[in-house]
Amino acid sequence: QEVYKEVSSLHKLFSVNPIFGIEFTVEEKPPSLQDLKEKHKIDDIEIIGDDDTSDAFAAYYADGGNKNSDRKPTFCPTLGLAVEKLRDGVTIEALWSCT
Repeated sequence: QEVYKEVSSLHKLFSVNPIFGIEFTVEEKPPSLQDLKEKHKIDDIEIIGDDDTSDAFAAYYADGGNKNSDRKPTFCPTLGLAVEKLRDGVTIEALWSCT
């Protein structure tokens, strides 16, 4: 009977003000989204690079409308793999140098 009273008393106490395992306090009201937004800044960065790398990559995929057929595989000693035969004027080095 005593155990029942104790458990019942604790149940009533924690039912009114439950503890879910965390304690927190509410501080100031958080700033609004409008206050946190920053204006867009334009960077003074100039991109310098070879146009050859992107042109080689684009030219390789601009296959003159022949998109549904694969080229014959050939061995590439640079990679040590079989790759599609490259178009004239395109090298593996040019395709891999994307920087």
